[in-house]
Amino acid sequence: MTKKRICNLSQLQNKNYIRLWIDDFKDEIIIFINNNKIYVKSSICPHFGGPIVYDKVNNYLFCYWHGLRFTTNGKCINQKDFKPCLNRYDYELKDNFVYIIKNANT
Repeated sequence: MTKKRICNLSQLQNKNYIRLWIDDFKDEIIIFINNNKIYVKSSICPHFGGPIVYDKVNNYLFCYWHGLRFTTNGKCINQKDFKPCLNRYDYELKDNFVYIIKNANT
């Protein structure tokens, strides 16, 4: 298991989302809050690798390149035949910091 400190909780609460590359995970992540729950997903679209952003108003993630939309749980909602989901990471809150966790099978 690998754990990496990402941001202060107050930083996250003041933004729609935070996207950043995590060298240790070899992935770019997006982290956001929805209904007082933190979500951490890969921010690389499984279709063609486009950037994923979070639409807080409409409560979904979408690919900036091709418009694929995903639920906050990472499932595609506007292309029913598209099966891949966004990768999910676990997180931990400790001393007001958000840490993401990569398990051996992630």
